[in-house]
Amino acid sequence: MNILIPDSWLREYVKTKATPKQIKEYLSLCGPSVERIHEVKGEAVYDVEITTNRPDAMSIAGVAREAAAILPRFGIKAKLVGDPYTINTTKNYSKEGPKKLSITTDAKLNPRWTSIVFEGVNVAPSPKWLAEKLEKTSVRSINNVVDITNYLMRAYGQPAHVFDYDTIEPKNGIPTMILRASKKGETITTLDGKTHTLPGDDIVIEDGSGRLIDLCGIMGAKNSAVKETTTNVVLFLQTYDPIHIRKTSMVLAHRTEAAGLFEKGTDSELVMPTMIKGIELMEQLTGAKPASKMYDLYPKPYKSYEVRCLRKKIDAYLGTKLSDKIIKEILISLGFATNITKTEVSVLVPSFRRDIAIDVDIIEEIARMYGYHTIATKLPDTEPPVVTPDPVLICEEEIKIRLRDWGFTETYTYSMISEKLMETFGLDKTKAYKITNPLSEEWVYMRPNLLPSILTTIEQNLHTQDALALFELSMIYRHRHNDLPEEIPMLVVAGTGRAFFAAKGVAQAIFDIFGIALPKTDKAPQSPYYDPSRSLELGIYGTVGEIRENLLNELGIKKPVTILELDFSQLASHAKKEKSYQPISKYPPVVEDITLIIPDGTHVGPIMDAIKTIHPLIDKVTLLDTYEDTRTFHITYLDPKRNLTNEDIVPIREKIVTLMEEKFGAMIKGSA
Repeated sequence: MNILIPDSWLREYVKTKATPKQIKEYLSLCGPSVERIHEVKGEAVYDVEITTNRPDAMSIAGVAREAAAILPRFGIKAKLVGDPYTINTTKNYSKEGPKKLSITTDAKLNPRWTSIVFEGVNVAPSPKWLAEKLEKTSVRSINNVVDITNYLMRAYGQPAHVFDYDTIEPKNGIPTMILRASKKGETITTLDGKTHTLPGDDIVIEDGSGRLIDLCGIMGAKNSAVKETTTNVVLFLQTYDPIHIRKTSMVLAHRTEAAGLFEKGTDSELVMPTMIKGIELMEQLTGAKPASKMYDLYPKPYKSYEVRCLRKKIDAYLGTKLSDKIIKEILISLGFATNITKTEVSVLVPSFRRDIAIDVDIIEEIARMYGYHTIATKLPDTEPPVVTPDPVLICEEEIKIRLRDWGFTETYTYSMISEKLMETFGLDKTKAYKITNPLSEEWVYMRPNLLPSILTTIEQNLHTQDALALFELSMIYRHRHNDLPEEIPMLVVAGTGRAFFAAKGVAQAIFDIFGIALPKTDKAPQSPYYDPSRSLELGIYGTVGEIRENLLNELGIKKPVTILELDFSQLASHAKKEKSYQPISKYPPVVEDITLIIPDGTHVGPIMDAIKTIHPLIDKVTLLDTYEDTRTFHITYLDPKRNLTNEDIVPIREKIVTLMEEKFGAMIKGSA
């Protein structure tokens, strides 16, 4: 998350003579990264990136706290001033006033609720100083009442909201606010005029009439918005359960800065100091006066907890031994009450640093403040650890390189597929994992098969290229009852066109790489996806064949597609770890092509195997060409000890002809 901070506003909270350039450099080295400095009306405005785990720094006061701790590490004096946690919160607002509220909340959804009613509000344009502050931080000035809430959010990182008190419908004569979980199908129109149908279990506030008047943590409702004629308002500050805010914001695709803060977890202890500042600004800028008591519902106040870390672990992780003095200075400057003994360092975690939970969190704070750039490089004084590479990953890398070199392009697709694809491929939804809150209708089920992904990719790319040769090596997710899915790596090689023999050749090459014999089978796969007359089952390893035309038509693919589908886990587990080396013969081979006329339905695999076993001098047999009822075989003869002559080959050829006639009913083309 990035926020903009004007230099003058930052210096209201940190007193220092550091230049903007120094602030940018040193903060980026040890804390929030200042990505750049903008010039806005002659003033430096810092563009600061705040990491997700640091909601305490997502404000001007939060960045100032970091600057006050970091700058002295570089010899520049800096002092935190105007710390919101030092605001006096003891002022008594318990006196009842003429305006009342009936409040019902849920401590799980809303850990802390504070609100107060004002009367005599004069809604008007904000003073110049306030409007300019907000506009330099990319917040549009609206009016003095709304601008106060935006000021509090930007200054302290605590979102605030205002309701028009007179629009809140009463129950039993008292304006009522009930914070609860929404029901599925309820609707609310937010301040930006958008109407949302809620999925259910969203945090909302309803009034005495049952109307929803706030989509909590995200945006207020239009029906309770402050208008120019408003004279009575409710100033409302609170904290929410981060998970609910995140879920609602993502499902509704409604992202606001308030939601970005609440979903990361705001500090419940910061609510009251921010409220006191908000009361002061309301009185100062709108002429309003409190007209009710302060409502503060906080059933479980924050209790500081202790985190400990062994001293030797700090030294081991940093690779250097820091003095107790340096460690204590660092931790205290960050707001941690610290105790150091000979064996350990312990800290009490303040409410704004709940990201500190385990010992290495303490080490990280010490390391970043000491400066990663100042930690001396040190070689290990022991033997380096022996890392055994995962053999499956090695195989994956080799296959990817080979397929790339063979002219295939690797694709990456999402692990989720749509419900429509599940239905198109006839996949059992009860044996697939459904995403509870999918970001899109395209990503609903964890895919149990890789074919939907690769065929969708082909359909999406055919308009740019006539011929496609693709592959993907990714996980599929096999269902296990009451358990996490079994993740299985699958390799799919796909190409357009009728290319069964080419795909089988790729399969043969892949099996050769793994040292596995290609399964000898003529069995067609029992699959609804492959054309049984142009496909082959490859044992436990997978399938090769052409996709059925009706499935391609349903997917909008107008060209034939041939697929090689392999279970990569089976390939890796059956791979031969040791490979034999056969030197290249010093003597040249003799090659010849024999064309046979074969009966219908005769498979060429058994023919090639039979030819290969006729004589030891037959080194290799490959299928060279196919035309109607003829098959041309390329035969290589080789003797590693001598040159072969025609006299050596003739009797072998005669044996081939005889065997082909007797065993397969095949004849040499041209013979009668």
